[in-house]
Order: sequence, then structure tokens, then C-alpha cells
Amino acid sequence: MPDTAVATAAAEQALEGAGRPDLRERRRRETQAEISAVALDLVEARGYAATTVEDIARAAGVSPRTFFRYFPSKEAAVLAPDDGVEASLVEHLERADAGVPLLERVEAAFAALVERLAQQPADDVVPRVLRVRRLVLADPALTAAALGLQAQQADRVAALVAAAAGTPVDDLRTRLVTELAGTAVRLSCDEWARRAEAGERPDLVAIHAATRAALRDVVAGR
Repeated sequence: MPDTAVATAAAEQALEGAGRPDLRERRRRETQAEISAVALDLVEARGYAATTVEDIARAAGVSPRTFFRYFPSKEAAVLAPDDGVEASLVEHLERADAGVPLLERVEAAFAALVERLAQQPADDVVPRVLRVRRLVLADPALTAAALGLQAQQADRVAALVAAAAGTPVDDLRTRLVTELAGTAVRLSCDEWARRAEAGERPDLVAIHAATRAALRDVVAGR
């Protein structure tokens, strides 16, 4: 992605001054959340394969065309991936010192992302995450859809890291760094969800730090 940090900050200030675009964005997010909540309810009740985009749109009170303005697919509506992930990674990769080893830069960018996720209200996030996790584990069709979305996002993140590193997208070392850092995040999130499912109130940031430390030990052969 192009360098957008300065432009984004200026645009946000302009939006705050204008007022109305901020309101539109809040409404967009609210509508998106409502559609996603309906999608999750329907899939829990009927199963992923038996739920269609038309079903979700009808239950949410929107047209299929409107549905696709908010989500590119049925699985995206159910899983509701965070659309700010890649922008956050770009921001931190662009600000990183180019003299720092690539793995450290990418890990730091992911750590900032984890902190951002951890700041979301637990009462809002935990129930939904656990509902989605149960569905993904129980429904093979949704499992496949989730893996597909994850692979697509991993490819986009690899391209972002390659751009920050100044290497080709298919550079083996860059891809390895991206996969290592991304795997640490995925394992951390899974461990967080496992503990939350057990009734604990886990600290995602602490779990990610421990996972990164374990990764360092494995890489060092300890």
C-alpha cells in the first residue's frame, strides 16, 4: 500500500471538523455490525451451508445489493474480520526504523495490532469471538471458509511486509518472517479464546508476549 500516514491524519482532522462524515462512518459501522450479528444468529440456528446472503439480507432488513456494500461474502459477514488490521500494520511498518531486523519490525507491528485488539470492550468482544469460534470448530463448511479468508489476508499482509522491506512479494525470507509473526498472533488469539471459553479473563497482550518469547526460544534452538 502507498504511504498514507500523513494523508490519513490530515483527512481525519478534516472529517472531525466537518462533523457529517464522522456521523456517516459511525452509521456505516453500526449497520455493518447489525448485519454481522444477524448473520451469526442465522448460521447458529440453521448452519452455514443452509444460510444464504438473501436470508441474511432479509432478516437484517436490507437488500442483497446493500449487503454487498458492507461485506464481500457470506463468510465475511459471519466471521467479520477486522477491516482495520492491514491499515494498522501499514502504519507501524512505515514508522519502523529500517535498520532494525525485519522480524523485529514485523513483530512490533503485530504487537501494536494485538494491543489495539485488547483495548476493545471485553463484554462486547468475548461473547462474539467465542460464538464464532464454536461455529468454526463445529461446521466444516465454515471452517473451510474461515481458512480461505485467513489465507487471503495472509497473502495481503505478506505483500505489505514485502513492500516495507523492499523485497519481491515472493521473497522466501520475507514470507518466512511474515508467517512466523502471523502464526504467533494466531496462536495467541486461539489461546486467549481457549482460556476465555474456560471462564478466565485472559490478557491477550501478555499471551502474545509469551508466545513471541517462545518463538524466540524455538528459533534459537533452546
